[in-house]
Amino acid sequence: MLECVLIDLHANENTSVNELIEKHMPFIIKSISDVTGRYVSCENDEELSVGLLGFHEAIERYDNEKGHFLSFAKLVIGSRIKNYLKSENKHQHSSLEELLDKGLEIKDEYLEQKEDNSILIEEISRLKTEISSFGFTLEDLASEAPKQQATRRNAISLSEEISKDEEFTSFMYVKKRLPIKRIVLKFSVTEKVIKGSKKFIISVVIIIDKNFSVLKNWIRK
Repeated sequence: MLECVLIDLHANENTSVNELIEKHMPFIIKSISDVTGRYVSCENDEELSVGLLGFHEAIERYDNEKGHFLSFAKLVIGSRIKNYLKSENKHQHSSLEELLDKGLEIKDEYLEQKEDNSILIEEISRLKTEISSFGFTLEDLASEAPKQQATRRNAISLSEEISKDEEFTSFMYVKKRLPIKRIVLKFSVTEKVIKGSKKFIISVVIIIDKNFSVLKNWIRK
């Protein structure tokens, strides 16, 4: 029985733990998925890492008085995943607040109509992943977004035009940068204007191109 194996873990701890993890990987993944509501694969390394830590913690803390080991492990894994998700959501809210203050604005009446903001959190997470491939974070975006409303409006208008041009968007996704010289020639703007708002422009192009509907609706035009 698994409980008997756990009693002798300290005799050969690393090997025993690794064997248990390998044997119970489907159980660990399902325990994570039951909390997140979506399938967890090896690509979702953060959530899987948290779940593995939870399983390891369950091994260290388990004794027979806690009942069946897998039931106990499921509780520990679930607790760790919930804490992780809360931490991530808090971090995303904090980053979003800075972002909204400096570059995007939320319509308060929309928030009042929503019982939860799960769609918003999902879009923020996707935006975070997208911009990370361009080498910057939400914090970078919040820090460098245009602070003047007029500058912001101009950057949003330019982003909308760029998003309509397949050649420009393809260049942006492949090269991970804006085709600044081409944009200057086509839209009669200066390089200084583009370079001063490039992270903001890239982000708004992504929001429009990927149809992040909530974030797109929240951009003040």
